[in-house]
Amino acid sequence: MFLGFYLILGIVYAINIVPFQDSSQLPQPIDRSIYNNLFTYAHLIDISYCISRFGRIEEPFKCDLQCEETFPSMSLVYQWYFDDAVCGYVAITYSNIFNHSAPQNSSDPKKTIIVSLRGTRSIFDTITDTKIEMTPYYGGRNFLPYCGPYCKVHRGFYDVYRNTLSKIDRYLSTELEFEDNYELIFMGHSMGGSVALLLALHYLDLGWNNLSLVTMGQPLTGNVHFTQWVDLVMGSSNRNSRKFLRIIHKNDVVTTIPKSTSIWDTYQQFDNQIYLNCSSSVVEPSPDQVVDCYSADNEYCISGDFGPDYSWKPVDSLYENHNTYFRRLGMCGISIQMH
Repeated sequence: MFLGFYLILGIVYAINIVPFQDSSQLPQPIDRSIYNNLFTYAHLIDISYCISRFGRIEEPFKCDLQCEETFPSMSLVYQWYFDDAVCGYVAITYSNIFNHSAPQNSSDPKKTIIVSLRGTRSIFDTITDTKIEMTPYYGGRNFLPYCGPYCKVHRGFYDVYRNTLSKIDRYLSTELEFEDNYELIFMGHSMGGSVALLLALHYLDLGWNNLSLVTMGQPLTGNVHFTQWVDLVMGSSNRNSRKFLRIIHKNDVVTTIPKSTSIWDTYQQFDNQIYLNCSSSVVEPSPDQVVDCYSADNEYCISGDFGPDYSWKPVDSLYENHNTYFRRLGMCGISIQMH
């Protein structure tokens, strides 16, 4: 049913049309409807931190972050926990929690399927300890064009993605079966964002086109061949209908790592960047502080944050830059300890 769209996409990719973006272009505030929804996305991502060794989300959708009060029609489908790795939940609702305009000829409510993933609580240790070498990525070939023989991704993230997929696939398959009026939304913070990206690409390649992805504080995930392919298939250059919103906070160092150890396998930024141009002391940025960067190399965004004149801050400041995305993420069920 999406053959025409994906055929055109394949032709564009085959002739290697990559939009050129000016790295000196001034960022512009994002669309107000996207801005408003980012607070909802952040809340749904934050709820994934309620899943831990000692705690879970209670059915139908209860947690310490006002789950039931804020999302009264949400129903938990599945949740999972990995010790010192990405964990998260799958939930569904028929309420219009993102205030989308309903088609005039549609009388049935849309089914929204949420897949939310958290990172580890000790992201800096995780990035340091996890092996950062890359592994080949063989994405595409079904409804998406083949990524190509040179695409590579972070081996540790890829292993967690495969493990996560084996846990949640049967639940998502059941929720998507016989559904035409649906939206499938993957979202994640930190390392959970990288895993959410790989999951979203998997289901997009299966033909589930009513799909979107929102990541906050996501580390680098793959090489230039992979990131260019993702920017293409996720529609990063189309500001009105892109499927991928990658949110980056000013001075969030996690969004610039891991660093490459080989000149042959270099990690690359996505062109897709929505930048929070404010201090971490500002928990709820104003609309003019949430801007579209247009390019991975835009000197007014994360690319320009860690230049030779940057003064490195204490670890607690680095942590705040990484967990402040429209709210303080990762606080559910714990008393946070800076280290």
